[in-house]
Amino acid sequence: MKSQLLLFTDIFVAGALSFGGLAAVLSSLQNSVVSHHQLISGQEFSRIYSLAVGAPGPNAIFLSLLGYHIGGPLGACLACLAWAIPTILLLYLIGITGSAQAPGWMKTTRKALVPVVAGLLIAGAMSTARSFSMPTAQWALSLVALLVLVYRPRWNPIWTVAGCALIGALWIR
Repeated sequence: MKSQLLLFTDIFVAGALSFGGLAAVLSSLQNSVVSHHQLISGQEFSRIYSLAVGAPGPNAIFLSLLGYHIGGPLGACLACLAWAIPTILLLYLIGITGSAQAPGWMKTTRKALVPVVAGLLIAGAMSTARSFSMPTAQWALSLVALLVLVYRPRWNPIWTVAGCALIGALWIR
């Protein structure tokens, strides 16, 4: 039960302080669950995240899998609740205060948070990537794909994915 409560607290804090969804707080969550509380290993964390991302549906399925791995069915339920409660409370507060009618400050806040979310997403990706051992060629291919996606935002990402798959199949074995 202690590990379930630690996981609940970690996810609740991440959910309360996050902007940009689960991917933005992945690094913080990994640090807390793996390094600080040592509930699972870094490899287990990466495997669970990979399984969740590969499954159809929202990326938050990762929290259910993480909770289930650490605390069984109750852990899965607690993980989902921990992620949802901060958002529910925030929406409730906005509803009772009428803050939704303040578009000026909301637009400014959203613009100000863009670089914060970008930084959190990059930190999460880097933290998760450290758990994998990849040859330099795969890192270079990943970097090229990232640059293509950043500098060609109107280009359909499926072509980048297909190109990387082709290069990976032919060049990196």
